[in-house]
Amino acid sequence: MALLPLAAAIALASAPPPPALDSQFAVVWRKPLVALELLEYKPFEPAGPQVDPVTGIVVVATRDGFIHAFTPEGKDLWYFEGHGPYVGAPGIGDGVAVVGGIDGRVVALEVATGLGRWQYHYKEEMGSQPVFDGDLVYLATLEGTVLALDVKTGTWKWHFRREPTGRFAILGIGRPAIANGVLYQGFSDGSVVALDAKTGTVKWDRKVGRGDYPDVNASVQLSRDRLYVASYGGQVMALDPANGSTVWEAKVPFAYKARLDGDSLFVVTTKSVVSLDSRTGKQLWSTPLEGTPFADPFPLKGMVLVANGKGLLVLDRKNGKKMRLFTRGSGASAAPTLLGKRLYGLSNVGELVAVDLR
Repeated sequence: MALLPLAAAIALASAPPPPALDSQFAVVWRKPLVALELLEYKPFEPAGPQVDPVTGIVVVATRDGFIHAFTPEGKDLWYFEGHGPYVGAPGIGDGVAVVGGIDGRVVALEVATGLGRWQYHYKEEMGSQPVFDGDLVYLATLEGTVLALDVKTGTWKWHFRREPTGRFAILGIGRPAIANGVLYQGFSDGSVVALDAKTGTVKWDRKVGRGDYPDVNASVQLSRDRLYVASYGGQVMALDPANGSTVWEAKVPFAYKARLDGDSLFVVTTKSVVSLDSRTGKQLWSTPLEGTPFADPFPLKGMVLVANGKGLLVLDRKNGKKMRLFTRGSGASAAPTLLGKRLYGLSNVGELVAVDLR
């Protein structure tokens, strides 16, 4: 699949380290996971960590093909040598971490021990974070396929494929979103489909994105009675989940990632971070991104954290005012993850950082 220069441009700039004293974040521990290779230029880590809500174990997949696990205190638990590199973060459910690599291999590992449960190989590049629902786990590939696998065995259950258009596409694909037995997925041709989560049967198929680059790379966002879709072509929509009909539409050029949080829909574009009223689509504020997009925005305790390559851009949730740029000196491309007051992030050089919120 051909990719626009955006894919290559996501190698990101470094920034100076923060001061030792920090009013918002206290670094608890750090783990360098990846050794820089000879002549490696501007590395970046797009996958990021995930944390098991039951045990607090954090699992992270890195560009060198390894998967690592640590206790909340930073103790090394295990590592798994996969094939990678990894674009999507691990998915965790029922004590199992599922990770999909660019080589098409999907592995399921016990969170506590790292023991392998199963492996599945599909000849497409795995691009999304796996999503658990009942006895199935779902992934999306960069080529436009959604897969459903049995959680216990890795057995293929069904797949839905959106055939490539043959044109250039923007790098990335959103996570599958599931509610009430229906899976929603956006694709690079600008379409969003609703599929029966058990069988893959199409319930409805809607073209959302328009223009030269209609790609829907943002994960579909779900509320109780709406679903939200963002297209790189500039269309951000609230849809009726029953049939895909439009509730409202807003124009946000080059919309790349999105995250719903209560009455706010946060959209990351190639140039800015935008907040929309999720009920009406009205723009509430817009702030320069000051970097390059890759990850979902991360709403957190009155703030919105946005990985912009240089680090985590910290914005005031209410007005979008820049509060600071949090960086360990090498920038960040992946979204962080949170359990309680402990925030975990992965830097572009492959350093896992555990931070406590003050």
